Amino acid sequence: MPLDKARPLLRADSARSAIIASAIEPDVAPRAWSIARGHAGPRCHAFLVMRGEAVFVDAGAIVRVPKGPAIAWLPSSTRGEFRLAAGGDGAMFSAPEDLLWRVVGESPLAVQLRRLLGAVLIAAAPAVAVNEIAASFSALTRETRDPRAGSSAMTGLHLGLIVLHLWRIGAPPPSGQGHAGASTAQRFRQLVELHYRDNLRVDEFAAMLGVTRAHLHDACLRVNGRPPQALVHERLIDEARMRLTQTRLPVEQVAYGLGFRDAAYFSRFFRRVSGETPGAFRKAAAASPANAPGSFAAWP
Repeated sequence: MPLDKARPLLRADSARSAIIASAIEPDVAPRAWSIARGHAGPRCHAFLVMRGEAVFVDAGAIVRVPKGPAIAWLPSSTRGEFRLAAGGDGAMFSAPEDLLWRVVGESPLAVQLRRLLGAVLIAAAPAVAVNEIAASFSALTRETRDPRAGSSAMTGLHLGLIVLHLWRIGAPPPSGQGHAGASTAQRFRQLVELHYRDNLRVDEFAAMLGVTRAHLHDACLRVNGRPPQALVHERLIDEARMRLTQTRLPVEQVAYGLGFRDAAYFSRFFRRVSGETPGAFRKAAAASPANAPGSFAAWP
């Protein structure tokens, strides 16, 4: 079944309860969750993928989730669809943003945690913490489905634990100046996944991250060994190669779908970065062995 035909398991903008939490059991069909503006106020969403391939799709941009266990945090400003391939499992929850702000409270980490609540975070779950994270997701499911005495306090505690784990995942390492830009570089890569087709300048990415252009440039060089613009171009080329090999769209349509207004400029860009024209690449790819089973392109 194509992903765009996947039956929805749950609309994540539902307002039937303050917190919506659920285990995601393996299924023979792919599933999709719509992340949309709720009627009862802004909501945040989190997905824990234990097994299976998953992506987040935002206006056509695809953010691939690392091989599980992995976690995806989607703030209230996010719009799109979270998709899980057939056979995948894990857990999810959706919670009102104001409730999460109250959970963060006035702790010493409040400033950093509040900043986290507004940023997309999609990353592998640390092996040392994955059992704790999974236990908190399970507790949210249990307490929301079968409320008991103290359930509100219990859900607040587990929400707080998940937010802290997310903060640790996104925070830079505690020591070593060589890693000072790790968090910035990681958040930049996530923004690139969402906006690589939008022809944004490096200055605009820096403004979205709340850092200077120089800091962003230094962080990318330290962590990735390449400047920000090169990373954006690499992502564009990766997507162009995928569309050229996995679709029959004319080169012009591939170019327009990637945000290029001029197909000729796209061809020059593709050749400058990859060393060959889009047509030559497509011809060579068609003559090569098919993608190995299990790749993203092999999803049903």
